[in-house]
Amino acid sequence: MKSIILLAAGVMALTVSTGAQAQSKVYTWTDSRGKLYITDDPPPVDASVKDVVEESLVTPLETRQRQQQRLQRDDARSEEKRRSDLEATLRRARDADEQAQEAVRKADEQTQHALEYRKRFGNTPSRREQFKYKIRAEEEKAEAARAEAQRAIDRARMASDEARTALNPTPAGKP
Repeated sequence: MKSIILLAAGVMALTVSTGAQAQSKVYTWTDSRGKLYITDDPPPVDASVKDVVEESLVTPLETRQRQQQRLQRDDARSEEKRRSDLEATLRRARDADEQAQEAVRKADEQTQHALEYRKRFGNTPSRREQFKYKIRAEEEKAEAARAEAQRAIDRARMASDEARTALNPTPAGKP
């Protein structure tokens, strides 16, 4: 008696496990009167079959594998976005540094130009008085160029700090 029960349980388990891996089919058909049926049983021989949809059943293992693949794709996308953001941050830092260097070079040129202008037109008190407005204008241009260079240096420093922070993020909970 026990062997029959065990055999029946084994057959049922085998049937359930093979049924889970089998494909399910949904039939759409019409009978001779024109009535539409949608069933998982095959249609009779005289029926007009409209459609058969086959869908394979997904096992829990396949579901977990698909979820893991989805998570891996999401992780890869987020890593690619992080890398892209990091490259953009580094590019901004490089550009800001180049702009600062250019601004410093222009400020140096303008300062040198102002000194030459003062030397050329301010070598005597009468000439200094005669060209004082032009001399002052050149000195103001040089001062404005130095101020712009300082702002560019500050922007480059901020971009550099941002890039450094992006390269070495502080762990959560630490300031």
